[in-house]
Amino acid sequence: MLQQTEEHAVITEKLKEIVGQEWVSDSAEELYVYSYDMTENVPGNPDYVVMPKTVEEIQAIVNLANTYKIPIVPFIAGANVGGLTIPLHGGIIVDLKRMDQILRFDEDDMYVIVEPGVTFGHINKFLSNTNFRYCYPNAPPFTSIMANALLGGLNNLSMKYGAMSDIINGIEAVLPTGEVVKIGTCACWDEHWWGRGSMPDLLGLFINWQGMSGIVTKIAVQVWPKRPIREWVIIASYSLEESYKLIKNITHADIADDIMWVSAETLKMIIGMPIGEAKIDVDDPLPTFYAMVDISANTPKEFEAKMDYIQTAMMELNKGDPKAFQTTAAIGGQMFGKSVTDLQNLPISIAGMLEYGGLTWVGTYMTTKTETVVKGVKTAFDIIEKHGFEKCLYTRMMKGGHFFAFRFLLRFSRENEEEVARMRALTKELFETLYEQSAMPYKTPVWATKTIIDRCDPNWVKLFKKIKKTLDPNGIMNPGRWGTDEE
Repeated sequence: MLQQTEEHAVITEKLKEIVGQEWVSDSAEELYVYSYDMTENVPGNPDYVVMPKTVEEIQAIVNLANTYKIPIVPFIAGANVGGLTIPLHGGIIVDLKRMDQILRFDEDDMYVIVEPGVTFGHINKFLSNTNFRYCYPNAPPFTSIMANALLGGLNNLSMKYGAMSDIINGIEAVLPTGEVVKIGTCACWDEHWWGRGSMPDLLGLFINWQGMSGIVTKIAVQVWPKRPIREWVIIASYSLEESYKLIKNITHADIADDIMWVSAETLKMIIGMPIGEAKIDVDDPLPTFYAMVDISANTPKEFEAKMDYIQTAMMELNKGDPKAFQTTAAIGGQMFGKSVTDLQNLPISIAGMLEYGGLTWVGTYMTTKTETVVKGVKTAFDIIEKHGFEKCLYTRMMKGGHFFAFRFLLRFSRENEEEVARMRALTKELFETLYEQSAMPYKTPVWATKTIIDRCDPNWVKLFKKIKKTLDPNGIMNPGRWGTDEE
């Protein structure tokens, strides 16, 4: 229960003066909604929730937080893993959903400027009548574009362009001390957000900082022309090693927009298999791994040339895996259900993922070295099987094959305390094992950051904490992340 101290009452009233009475709450029922997410991370209650509409309101909230030394946690949908918006020290949840405008679309320089509350569903609808496309993760339509970009998530164009943080042109942000700053070419010309320019690039102060360095209020992200021809090729394989070699071959040929490489258990989850029933046993006739190759082209001749390369890659695959085969998304949909073909048209809420109240993953970026990836899959499968969960591998090559997105989608029942405890043990063991194989987690939970800080370059840690202290002298911005509670 909240203790209704005099200070608490004063702060509540001051927040209402800033944004209006209807956009502030300190009721236990409404605070509870913000105390947890869909993952296994331990809940934590805020003391207030406030929903600003303008940059000026955010500045006033930040100034108030500095006056009373109250923590602030930026929040949009709360759909990211890692417990990143669960308050570790109470304080104010700043819910940014009301800031939901698409502010500008520049067709010449191919970018859009959006506020925090603009979702993948919003941008998909906005661009549907244009000749441009954005990139989408396998995430629900209500997920924030800005949150995913600032947290370095992946998407269905990541094989070409990298993590979503790589497609940011610039931002506007309210610093922890209340000032507004612009980063990128927009710092020089408000009408030009075409890039980060040749000036010192300060955008890194906001990427993967989990809201510790300020509240971003505008972001410019890149879009790309739509291509008139697009097809998915699905390649099924019974061999881990041969399937991954195929992935690398197609990636290095630079002919695909995306390659999503998944295990059979992931495919079963996607088509809606109930929790626990997606597990594969030794007698299951399904191929073990599936590569979903997204091919687009401007002309039939270009498309034909890309498909010719796919055939060459298939011939090489069949030398090591004679039973491997190729099919189309349409045929895959007939075999496995409409959910497979739906994956082509993101954003979507994937069938089978969210019905049970609990979903998490250990998402990492790592080397593409064949021996490391193959060892990583085998080791991770053994760990997941030991803890009694489904081996739902879900991966992508990133940025032309310069690094690899390696993760597992893990379903569990949040109502089952024993299952939640097992999931915590699993994610911890999985992270610690993969970290030793050069896998670095993204959207990193607090418990994992402690391991990284203990093992990485101590001078990096000193520099990080020095920057954090300079930006946020009162330690109000999402405190407790990345060791910021430690002296």
